[in-house]
Amino acid sequence: MQQITRSKKYQNGVEVFWTDTGNDLSDFFSYEDLIDQKINALDLLNNPRLYRVNLAGHKIESSAAACSFATATCEEEIVITRLFDAPRDLAWRVWTEPELVMQWWGPKNFMSPSCRIDLRVGGAYLCCMRSPDGKDYWSTGVYREIKRPERIVCTDSFADEKGNVVPATRYGMSPDIPAEMLVTVTFEVLAGRTRLILRHAGFPAGDVRDLARAGWNESLDKYAGVLAQAVFKRLA
Repeated sequence: MQQITRSKKYQNGVEVFWTDTGNDLSDFFSYEDLIDQKINALDLLNNPRLYRVNLAGHKIESSAAACSFATATCEEEIVITRLFDAPRDLAWRVWTEPELVMQWWGPKNFMSPSCRIDLRVGGAYLCCMRSPDGKDYWSTGVYREIKRPERIVCTDSFADEKGNVVPATRYGMSPDIPAEMLVTVTFEVLAGRTRLILRHAGFPAGDVRDLARAGWNESLDKYAGVLAQAVFKRLA
């Protein structure tokens, strides 16, 4: 099994790409192939790293646990879509520039006192969010894919202030949360506006995932405010 790194749309199907022992390889799947395998072509195009290719059987399978091929949804995945009245390049900047990220990182009433971002494949980020009672929560990850200004794929883990990965239990959270999860963010142009699609794969079902989804939505509410201010400054 090889993890797909990118995909390309054709009139009669989708070509998928992966790397093996330093070599770039590809295979082509017709839309009939994808239907037979219950793979959603649009999801494969938008989120190729959530899939793997089985060379021997000429098949595509999900790389995330407990996924439904028929609906292209995952039991361990948070998916949030937002539409912003802002150009895509500005939406990208607010998501990737540390001084802007610190203005929205974390749920409502949280603040971010520190954020470092090395925005390159193989680079890492280390961000802190501080709760209203002063408790710091650090998170880190490594960038696996960057396609400016369209797409970011990175890992996500709890960390200490030095960037070392730590278990979620360090922060009093469920031991069921894996040490590493995957975040995929896409920025699409839609009638002059930006549609942001966030996918966070790896959260177990139940209250843990519900709280994470709520936290992301509150952070995105703050992100919308920072983005609106950036648009105003650009127009002023």
